[in-house]
Amino acid sequence: DVETNCIEALKLIVKSLFALGKIEDARLILNQVLELKPNDHEVIKDLGNTYLAFGDNKMAKDYYRKAISIKSDYAPALTNLGGIELNTGNKQFALSLLIKATESDPQLAPAWVNLASGYLQLQKEQEALIACCKAIEYNPNLFNAHFLLANILLDQKRLQEAEQPLRKTIE
Repeated sequence: DVETNCIEALKLIVKSLFALGKIEDARLILNQVLELKPNDHEVIKDLGNTYLAFGDNKMAKDYYRKAISIKSDYAPALTNLGGIELNTGNKQFALSLLIKATESDPQLAPAWVNLASGYLQLQKEQEALIACCKAIEYNPNLFNAHFLLANILLDQKRLQEAEQPLRKTIE
């Protein structure tokens, strides 16, 4: 149908605008899409991303929560909300969101990276190591997963093993 095609085209334009750093323009279009389809959890999450890009964690969290209220297992919103909660000190709550995100979409590498970071902040190095490896398995080009893995290995005095993820981080 024409409206669905129009919405999908607008979503592609938004992705391009994000890539170009035109966040305000992306937000304007996302709000237009929301008028056409008010309960689109993906659009609501993307609106949260526009606020996160400008450092407005409160508004970003509101949009992520709204997306999750529409689709409770929506892994990208769970991941982003979990990342904010982790950075603001709500570690246990963040961990629960990130675990749910990895269960909902086991191949979502950023969820695994955030989960690894959360485990590391709670001194659970072995769980962090496993989560880093999962992130790398699903997306071998995530430099922050390699960097986090290298730091875990360095903390464990596993210097030779840390060399490869450090090289991958630089690459």
